[in-house]
Amino acid sequence: MAVSSSREAFWVGRKTSVEIKSVNPRELPPPNALAWSRSDAVPLVLLLVLPFLLYASVLSFHFVYDDEILIVNNPLIRSWKSIPTFFTQSLTSSIYPGLAANYYRPVQLLWLLVNRTLWGLSPFGWHLSTLALHVLVTLSVYLLARRILRDRLSAALAGAVFAAHAIHVETVAWVMGFQDSLVALAVVTSFLCYVNGRSPGRRRTAWLAGATLLYALGIFAKENALALPVIIAAYEWLHPPPPFGPQSPLAEKVRLRACLNAVAPYLVVTGVYLVARVVVLEGFSHVVTRISPATLLQTLPLVVATYLQHLFWPVGLSAFYDIPYVDHPGLSNFWLPVGAPLAVGAGLLWWSKKSRQAATASLWLIVPALPVLNLSVFPPGEPLHDRYMYLPSVGFVLLLAMGLRRLGAGGRRLLGQPAGAFIGGVILAGLLGYGTISYGRFWSDNLTLYRRGVEIAPQNNIANNNLANEFVARGQYAEGIRLYQQVLARSPGFWLSNYNLGFCYYKVNQLEEAQRFLGRAIAMDPSNPDQFIYLGLTKFKMGRMHEAESTLRHAIALRPDGPGYHFALGILLKGRGEFNAALEEMRTELRYHPGQSAAQRQIGEIETLLKTRPSR
Repeated sequence: MAVSSSREAFWVGRKTSVEIKSVNPRELPPPNALAWSRSDAVPLVLLLVLPFLLYASVLSFHFVYDDEILIVNNPLIRSWKSIPTFFTQSLTSSIYPGLAANYYRPVQLLWLLVNRTLWGLSPFGWHLSTLALHVLVTLSVYLLARRILRDRLSAALAGAVFAAHAIHVETVAWVMGFQDSLVALAVVTSFLCYVNGRSPGRRRTAWLAGATLLYALGIFAKENALALPVIIAAYEWLHPPPPFGPQSPLAEKVRLRACLNAVAPYLVVTGVYLVARVVVLEGFSHVVTRISPATLLQTLPLVVATYLQHLFWPVGLSAFYDIPYVDHPGLSNFWLPVGAPLAVGAGLLWWSKKSRQAATASLWLIVPALPVLNLSVFPPGEPLHDRYMYLPSVGFVLLLAMGLRRLGAGGRRLLGQPAGAFIGGVILAGLLGYGTISYGRFWSDNLTLYRRGVEIAPQNNIANNNLANEFVARGQYAEGIRLYQQVLARSPGFWLSNYNLGFCYYKVNQLEEAQRFLGRAIAMDPSNPDQFIYLGLTKFKMGRMHEAESTLRHAIALRPDGPGYHFALGILLKGRGEFNAALEEMRTELRYHPGQSAAQRQIGEIETLLKTRPSR
């Protein structure tokens, strides 16, 4: 009997090893795929309509925050001839040529170009396209939940919570927030294509090709798409092909081979992207805020705890927060915040051991959030933004839907669905939707947005500086100067407020003060050309012509295509009677900026002066 059993085990082992060599794990269907039926029509229609109902007001909003810089004044998105340059420079190099760049995002620039072509500078069209992206991501989250959770109600709950969650307002109500919904759409749909490509059939190759193409679009749109290959490799490991169970020693070999096969196309695309990024940016990334490793580690618990709070309890949201860098850990800034990530992490680990669905959802929550924890690549005062949680929130809503679904286990039914889960989902979506509508109104215009920022984060230098900028733009110079001075009293080395205060003093003709603060800004960071332009114009007003000319020419050397740069130099030269040189500067201005009507008028005036000037 023992011999027979031993022989049987031997031949089973031999047969199994042959099967391992012949079975391609990628050709096996995903476990228990949910069949499509008419029941899917209701949640699909709901999730198509719900985001539009919640965000209808944004269609009347203005351009805010960085929209003016990256859309209205962005020279790269005015012509289709610029497309090749999208791949050879950073997102902001044409606007801030002297600054270290961390944003290699050609697909974002292409999106901006398409929208500029469609809508011009009409905020309505831009907001409509950004909202449409959120709708598409919401639908893709439903499809993802359907695939992973294999339950229509759970998928509908996940989609509804995603559509309504107030943490997404920054992404949807702000035009430039599209960058996060664009990459989320590419990443989620790429994953769905990959899962469909695991199934045998004639379309398998097309699904996998589509998955690779979507990943390429995602990674060239924003770098956090790098999370996808990690998620796919982990998914393959969590779902080994039958008949090998997770406890079989042979299963590890099958899993490893499946992981490598699954991510191979993604790794090729990633390699191409990384080479292009390193060449264009002259490195993968650059430090923007210098903080020590100890400070980084001590600040991370506060950042993570704040993100978790906004996911679980999205109140008090803003574009700006007071998140200080933690040099001296205390109870409120370290020990209490560290408890939330540890508790959530322990809960997810326990749940993931009991459920592969929970493990997969946890991957979608954790892996996309890891890149935003490198606080050194963010400007001072901006270590946290709610839009960074747009993609990680996909995993959050999957987990939340799983929890809600358990409310209806074995209970009464309502409209054919478990009553507890259905009612709980409706209440939760209603509360989140109310928060979305309430918070969304703060993004209507810059003054409202920045006032909200200062209200929520009174110590945030950028929020105060931006509110001061808005007062100056509206001609309320005294209010602007007061806020700049408050920032500099707190942080004398804050470059932005030194520069802006100098500009403000220039506008109100306090030239000595303008020269002082512009000089301070230049001493802190000599790479920004705008500060040289206004310092040159200040000296021009003070009658120091040679110093003014030298300063203006230095600004032009830093950025030859700067808007108004050649015009300013031309005005100076015209004032000194150097009409031919002034005429050349005005023509150069028009070459860079053909719509500059002031330069056109000056050309006419200078040509008239040249004609009427007595010959020598």
